[in-house]
This record gives sequence, structure tokens and C-alpha cells, in this order.
Amino acid sequence: MKIAFIGNQGGKSVLDFYTAMATALRDPCFGAECVFAPWLNSERALLVAEGGSEASIFTFEDWVGRGPQAEGDVSRLREEYREVNWSAVIASERVFTDYSLLLGGAGQRCEPPEYVMRLLVNMVTFFEHLFKVEGVQAVVCQTADTLFSHVVFKVAQHHGVKVFAITPAWLLERGAEGGYFSNNEFMESEKMIAEYRRTLHQDLSEAEVLRVTAFAESVKAFQNKTAFTQKNRERNAGFSALSPNVRGLFAYLMKNSRRNPDVEYIKIAPVQKAKANLLRVWRKFSGRNMFGPRDAHGIPPQSVFFAFQYQPEQSTLSQGIFYANQIALVENISKSLPLGYMLIVKEHPWGRGARPVWQYRHLASLYNVRFCDAPSKEIISRVEAIIAISGTVGFEGVALGKPTVILGRSFFTHCDLFYRVGSVQELPGVLRKILVDRDFDKIPDRQGHLNRFLLSYLNSLVPYFPMVENGKHYGAALAAQLSLPLPK
Repeated sequence: MKIAFIGNQGGKSVLDFYTAMATALRDPCFGAECVFAPWLNSERALLVAEGGSEASIFTFEDWVGRGPQAEGDVSRLREEYREVNWSAVIASERVFTDYSLLLGGAGQRCEPPEYVMRLLVNMVTFFEHLFKVEGVQAVVCQTADTLFSHVVFKVAQHHGVKVFAITPAWLLERGAEGGYFSNNEFMESEKMIAEYRRTLHQDLSEAEVLRVTAFAESVKAFQNKTAFTQKNRERNAGFSALSPNVRGLFAYLMKNSRRNPDVEYIKIAPVQKAKANLLRVWRKFSGRNMFGPRDAHGIPPQSVFFAFQYQPEQSTLSQGIFYANQIALVENISKSLPLGYMLIVKEHPWGRGARPVWQYRHLASLYNVRFCDAPSKEIISRVEAIIAISGTVGFEGVALGKPTVILGRSFFTHCDLFYRVGSVQELPGVLRKILVDRDFDKIPDRQGHLNRFLLSYLNSLVPYFPMVENGKHYGAALAAQLSLPLPK
């Protein structure tokens, strides 16, 4: 089997992890042929320096350097990829779009349609070459956090090529490590879904019940700080209004100036980025009193909770693009509540300063909307239901025994305990069903169903963080999912 490792962001650490995976997969017992498809020729040089063969490395930079693709490719993609909404795919890239309505807070560039079409066509035809000419049968990539990886998913799905995105697991048993392979842009795992369907038809042992009970307690204690980022010593930039690139700014700007936007489309516009940093500092200061009380005691009993997603991020841009304008979404939830109910809104801790203060004032002026800055767990314990786009608050809500409405898609939304809606027009009926008719309370053996869901999640994880030293374990796990022969 021919497997392509496709990289875009992450640099050498991602390439090293892929190399470790490929080394395991090249074991004669597995018999896999591995090729690499990074962005840049400089990344090819890194791979070659570590023993890679130039013949097995295809760069996006080389592809773009070949010149313009065939005329009419835009029309071809529109007609041939009928199942793909390319406009929504393009909207998932934050560098030159603002579907999050941050109005300058992200510092995105303004680009003409010709540039966007050229960029998309180059990406699609690059991946088509890998699949149709080079014969790639499976892809390892990053999650759809950028346009490049999002397009990988769409082109691969169209050509029947399996995609395996390296996905760290945020919710884990105490002291455990973990990650999994997601198979689409929503971070959903085919293995996890199959395991869930299997566990629905079995009785859990006493040991399994104890295991998921302990796991549920760790979910309840989750504070949005992941063991993976702490182990990697990554700085949570979202807590600061300033970009993490402020440190080492001169070197960053020099590197940025050398970027070709037709290849490294993440190239920033320095003036817009500088303005965005200043805007975020000012907005964070001027909006510091807009987030409501820090305790949940004043929340009325008839309430529903909506937690803002951090933006711009894939949780809305690829997993819930039609809900990326969260200001309009809160308005629509407000319109959908049964009479007498309140909507409790909490801003994401990383999002303070990203959006204009007038947006908070506007939402707070709605008669049935209130902001609260208490810990999410405290809010969840006091409300009757939760509404989420795709974030982990939805997972937490079900684990805490609350009816939860999911608008987008994520790794957990295949669970039958969630209420799914296809559009905001369906919200009034679903909320009436939950809050007035008490439908959630009538679900038979709800705790048993939850236990089986949690067990299926745990059983689907690779018990290691996706780090370089664990690449061999992910290679073996991928071989198992691809049904490659096991080593004797």
C-alpha cells in the first residue's frame, strides 16, 4: 500500500513524527510504501538530510512553480466535485476570511477572487496528482485546521482515498496519554463510531463500569488545559491579546517577507496584524467588565447555556462553518427559547479581546440573554440544557447528565444521546421537546448508554501522545486500521 504523509504547518517536529511513523510502516511485515508531500523545498531538504529519498518527496512549492494549471479548472472542480461545497471550504481559512465577524481582530488579509481561485486549484490538482498519477491509496495529515489540510480531505474523499489525521485527545483518563486518527474534517473517527455501535449491543463488566465512571469524573474536572500541550510546553497564546510572534518579532517578520503567498498562503499582512494586536489589547481592556458575574448563583433555574467557541479556529470554520457568526447564532437561540427561559452565555477565556465590545453590549441588551463568567462546570450544573457548536463543552454536558444540543459535528457527536439539528429553524422544536416535554428524562437506561459511549471512546485511542518518540506506535496503529499484515 502506498501512503502519503502530507504536511503544511508544524515544521520539523511534524516531519520528524511522520518520519518515525513511516519507518515503522516500512517494516517488511507491513510492506507499506511511504511518500512525503510537504509544502516547501526546504522541508524536502530536511527529509533528505535525514535519509529520505528525493524520488519519494513531492512538494507543493514545486507544483506551484510549474506554472498555471489548465484553463477551466474552476469550472471543472465545480462540476466534477458536486458533493463538495468549495465556498464553505474556502471560508475555513482564517488568513484571508473573517466569517467569525471579529472585524479586524484577527488581522486577516484582503484578497481578490483570482488569488483565491488560483490557490484552490493548485491545491486540488496537487492532491489529484498524488492520488491519480502517483497511486497514493492512503493519506496521513493534520486535522482540517488550515485550508491545505481541509482540501486534502475533500479531494481524498472524492477519489476514495482513506485519510488519517493525527488528532491529540484532550479528554483522557487521569495520568493517561492518548490520541487517535480522525477520518474527516469534523475530527470524526470511523474506528470510534464502529466501536460505539459495537458496545451498544453488549453488557459492560464491573471493571469497565468502574473505568468509565472514573473517566467521567476526570471529564467533569477538565479545565481546558490539556496534558498534551503541557507536556509539549506549548504556550496558550489565546490567553494573551498579543500574538505569540511578538517574541522574536524581527526574525518572524523577516521570514514572513520571504514567503510566497501562492505557496505559503499563511503569509501575514504586517500592517493589518499590527492593527489587530492593538485592537485586541484595547478590546480586552475596554470589555473587561462585559463578561458577567464570576459565580453562577444568580442563574435562574429555567436557563440554557451556550459557550462561545474560541475564534478563529477549526471548531467553527470547518466543524460548524454555518454557525461561525456566533453573534447571529446567539440571536437565533434567543428567538428559539420556550417562553420564560433565559440564555446564559460565556465567552471563551482565549477569546477576550478578539471581538468588538459592541457585540457584547448588543447581546446583553436582549431581554432573555445574560452573560456569566463562572466556570463552565458551575454553569452546567445550574442550567437545564446546553447548546454547543462542536466544542468539548458538549461532551462535558452529556457526561454531567444534561441534555445537549449539537449544531456542528465533532469527534463525539455520533452518540445518540445528543440532540442534533440541521439548522437553527429546528431549534424551537428541539428545545421545546427537551425543556417542556422532558424528553431527555424519558430515555431508557440513559446511564448505561452513556457508559457504553465513554467506553467506546476510550477503546479507540492510541495510548500515547502524538509526539516524535511515539511515532512508531502510531505507525503500528495505522497499520492495524489499514489491515496491513501484523509483524510475526
